[in-house]
Formats: sequence, C-alpha cells, structure tokens
Amino acid sequence: MGTGLPEDPSTSRSLRDKNPGGVAGRNVSTRAHPKEGPARGPLARGYPDLEDYGVIGNNRTAVLVGLEGSVDFAGFPRFDSPPTFLALLDREKGGHFFLGVETPGVTTRLSYEPGTNVLEHTFQAPDGSEAVLLDFCPEVGSGHILMSEIHRRISVRRGTLSFRLSFQPRFGYAREVPTFQVDRYGALARAPAGSASLATYRPLRIEGGGVEGSFSLSAGQEEWFVFAHGSEVVTPLEAFQPAQRLESTLQYWRAWSGRSTYHGRWRSAVERSSLLLKLLFYRPTGAMVAAPTTSLPEDPGGVRNWDYRFTWIRDTALAVRSLFRLGFEEEAVDFIYWLLTLIVRDRDRLRVLYDVEGRSPPPEIELTHLEGYRGSRPIRVGNAAHEQVQHDMFGNVLDVANLLEIHGGVVSVDLWRELRHLVNRVVEIWDRPDRGIWEVRGPPRHFVYSKAMCWVALDRAISLGGRLGMVADYATWERTREAVKESVLTQGLTSDGKAFAWYYGAEGVDASLLRLPVVGFISAQDPRMQETVRRVESELVHGPLVYRYKLDDGLPGTEGTFLPCAFWLVEYYTLRGDLQRARTLLEELLSRSGPLGLLPEEMSPDGKFLGNFPQALSHLALLLATTRLNDALDRRRSVSPVSSPPDPPNPHGVSGASING
Repeated sequence: MGTGLPEDPSTSRSLRDKNPGGVAGRNVSTRAHPKEGPARGPLARGYPDLEDYGVIGNNRTAVLVGLEGSVDFAGFPRFDSPPTFLALLDREKGGHFFLGVETPGVTTRLSYEPGTNVLEHTFQAPDGSEAVLLDFCPEVGSGHILMSEIHRRISVRRGTLSFRLSFQPRFGYAREVPTFQVDRYGALARAPAGSASLATYRPLRIEGGGVEGSFSLSAGQEEWFVFAHGSEVVTPLEAFQPAQRLESTLQYWRAWSGRSTYHGRWRSAVERSSLLLKLLFYRPTGAMVAAPTTSLPEDPGGVRNWDYRFTWIRDTALAVRSLFRLGFEEEAVDFIYWLLTLIVRDRDRLRVLYDVEGRSPPPEIELTHLEGYRGSRPIRVGNAAHEQVQHDMFGNVLDVANLLEIHGGVVSVDLWRELRHLVNRVVEIWDRPDRGIWEVRGPPRHFVYSKAMCWVALDRAISLGGRLGMVADYATWERTREAVKESVLTQGLTSDGKAFAWYYGAEGVDASLLRLPVVGFISAQDPRMQETVRRVESELVHGPLVYRYKLDDGLPGTEGTFLPCAFWLVEYYTLRGDLQRARTLLEELLSRSGPLGLLPEEMSPDGKFLGNFPQALSHLALLLATTRLNDALDRRRSVSPVSSPPDPPNPHGVSGASING
C-alpha cells in the first residue's frame, strides 16, 4: 500500500466494498429487506446483526435503532436506566418502537448526517419510490435541561410508499406491559414502573400489546412522530417543536465535530469515533459509559454477558488522551477533574468503575425472564467488577494527572496531597496479586500489566511532582519504581526468559503486554518485547484480529477476538518503526468496522460483531492508534530518503519518564 494511498481510506476499494457510497464524514449501511409473504414488522425476522444498528443520543442516554427502523434499545432518562424498549434482548417481550416501510422489496440505506449523530434511513422501492426516515434525540446544548425524547421524521422524495408504526414500550426491564389509551394527539402508555407517550396526528389503534398504525405518503409529504419518556398526558406534536429541535441538534453536533484539530489520514473513521465517544458522555457529570448496552454476548448462547453502562477509570484515562490528541481540550480537562474529584472523595476505596453520577453501580443481578440476544443468558444488570482489586487503575490516574498539568490544568497543593496518598498506596500494594485489566473471575494473580502500571503510577508521580516542586518521599518512590521493574524483569518472564508472560509463572502471553512500550515501561525494540509480540502473533492473532488471551479465566465458554487489542498491535508496530505493517493492519481493521463506522467490543473470527455495542474502548483504541500512526507517517515523509527513520517518540512527551528497559 505505502504512503501513496489516498489520504482517507473511505476512498479505498476495501472500504467502498464495506461502505457503499461512503464518503468522508458519511458512513452508510445498505440491506435489502428479506420480506416474503405475510411477514410484517421487526419481530418477524428475529434478531438483527449488531452491525445493522445505528446509535443516537443526547449526552444523557443512547438509543439503538435498527436498519429497518425499529428502536430496540433505549433507556431513559440515563444510560443505566431500565430500557423502555428492550427488543434487543428479547424480541417478543422486550418492546420496540418500529417505524418503517410496508411496501415489499424495499432496500434500506442507513447513514449519518455528516458531522453529526443524526441517523438517516433511506428506503428505496423497486418502482423507484424513495423515502427518508430521520432519527435523533434532541440536543439543546445544555447539561441542565432534561429532554427524554426520540424524534422521528418520515418524508417521501419520490413516488408513494406505505408505512407501518408499532409502538410497544415496556417498563421495569420488560416485566410490566402498560395499559394504553389513544386520542387525537397520539397514545399514552402507563404502568406502575413508568409511563411514556407517542405524539402523532396519524390514526392509531390499540392492538397486540401496543399501539399500531398504517398510512401512506406521496412525494413531498412528511410526518413527525415524537416519543417522550415519563409523560402523564399526550402532548400535541407541535409542542415538541420537532423541526426546530432537528436544526438545533444538527448545529450542535456539527459545531462540536468542527472543533477537531485533526486533519490527517483516515478522517472519516476518526470523526465517527470521536462523535461516538462524545455521545457516550453523560453531560451532567462528565462521565463516559463503556457502552450503552448490557448483556450482548461475547460468546453467543453463553454466559459471558455483562452490563457496560458504567464508567471505567481505565477508559477515562484513554479518553482523556484521545481527546487531547484531537484538540478537544475542554472536554478532556472536564473529564480529568471529574475523575480527580472521585479520588479526593474516595481515597482508600477508589473503585474500578462507577455509575454516571460517580457512585458505585448497583449489585450485579440476573434477569431470568428475558430470552437474551439470540438466546444468550443470563441478562445482567449491575457489574460486580466494581468490587475487584485492579492495580492498573493507579497508573491510569497518575498518567491522567500528568496530562492535566502538561496541557495547562492546575494541579493544586490540595490535589497533590491526594495524589501523593494514592502513590503511597501503590508503594504498599504493588507486590500483591489482583484481578488485572481483564477482570478475571478466577483467583487473583500477579499480572505483568498490573505491575507495569504500578510502575507508571510511580514514574508519572515522580515526574509531575518534580516539575511542580511538590513535597513527597521521592527516594522511596524511586526505589519502589526500580523494585517494580526488577520484579517484572525477573519474575514476569516465561520460563525461558525470552518473553513477558501474562502473569508470574504463566507460560502464555496476553494482549495487554502490547501496551508495555506504549506506557513507557520498556522499549519496543527490546528483544524481550519483540519476542513477546512474536508469541502474541503466533498464539493470539487471527488474521487482523487479536484475542485477549487463551488461558483459563475462571469462566465457562469462549469469547471472540478483542478489537482494542488489534489497535494496540498497530500502536506497537508504529513505536517499533514498522509503519508499513502498522498501516496495513490499521486499514484492514477499518475495513472490518461496521457499515456505519461503529465498533463492537469483540468480533468472531469470521467478522460477526460480539459483545456490547458500540464499544467506547474499541473507538478509543482506534483513535490512539490512528493518530500515532498518522504522526509517525508525517515524520517519516519529512525525512530525506537517505536519512534513517526517526526513533519512536516518547509516548508521553513527559520529562523524566524512562522508555528504556
């Protein structure tokens, strides 16, 4: 491929094949509806592939909308609220809000309005008739205004088409089927656990556990439909000001994405990833959820189904770094201060993850009344991982604090006192076992990556405090930093001493080891690191995809490849100076992304999406790998052909941070 490839991969053949009609800033999914005979509506065709969903949201919650026009997952007013529409986890019981075309033989194209999180369905019939459905959650540019709404506009461009509406909200995680009433303004659904309304002037009828409607539109006609959570009455459609809300929402997203300072390669993928991350932020606090869904399976039909509607400290740190790289410094600094507030508040009981309000998630429970996506049970609410001990989070916190100061934020004396307490805690616990980055449900172990991140905590604290002239026991910190590295370099290797191991005493590797050079623990050129990567390639790599590990983790079943790990491999190749290999891998990964540019947590070897979707960590890893590789390619292009390639950069730009073994 080489540096002569187009600047944006959306123009390359592999991405055109995956993304028909795709252009920079617009991601597209196209499918023909498999409609035959009398089958009607979303339930008749079972569970769609995850890659056929788009996501909309309002920085308080997110909504998954299927290719044919069915809202199948939507919790209001918060990301972690019980979903009002839950067909994604139970097609029969879960409830949905379907608005789509009844005309047979229709092909649907799903795309985003450029630079926004407004979703567009284009329906094309065999006779040339064409309609467009726009879906969005109103965004008014303020974190203080609560709007728990979904706005939908159907309009016909050519010909005449028949449409169907099916409104079936459910409450209490689909334990309660509401009662319905219909009037001239729409429909109202009520249950003990909640209520919701649908505003429309189209005639509706109560039928089959919900409200149904059918209508036809011709060229030049349009209709609006507005869902409102928590309604006690049916509000007339015009009171929602849907046309004005559409314009303000488009302006909001375009203004935000237009602030990006990134103008390098792969712009379409970078823009879509950044927009997705922004959508997953909970504006009232600045927290970011790992994914907007719960219990989408890593192992179809198995038990590896988790609730990801919470915020992980690890993801926070990576989000901050990616936001800084893209020029979104305001959001990055706000995110850091939210995290540091937790540190000040919680001190010795700092959690691995929190809910969006900064509290501990609810206890992990299983919902036995739901079928699960394609029969995958149990459905889990809450996440028991918040009770685990994971030592890598200390390194993430200190790395974020260091970034804050580098980018002009204030690390006060009071804040330093809390950070110093955290580092002293690392001195006490670094040589104890933990559950590691992969949150294993087996016994605690001495994971190499956890040790390395304890080293990062000490290293960044020494650098940060030294630059600011803060008071600390630097001699103890420096001795401990050297002890951590010595421990890893003697006990954290495989028995032949040639490669790093997943944990002390293990013979196998895991993909978190790919991050050791990225965080500055050891050079990418170190022979032990290169042998580690060779074994990762041999044991964990499947095509362009990478498994997290292959050893026992205390759970039955298996899982798919873990997308963030593949992007970590791109970063490693970049640091090693193997830019062509990094570029080839990155572009292959981009070609396997969803038709809309959205990424899951995992993929099966044949490319099927697995796990909660869309996944923040996958997009964070994409952004960090892409921006690092783009910078490296720019540096190489600026070097004379007779000159040697530049050394891999210090991954942190931190004074005093060692990157050698």
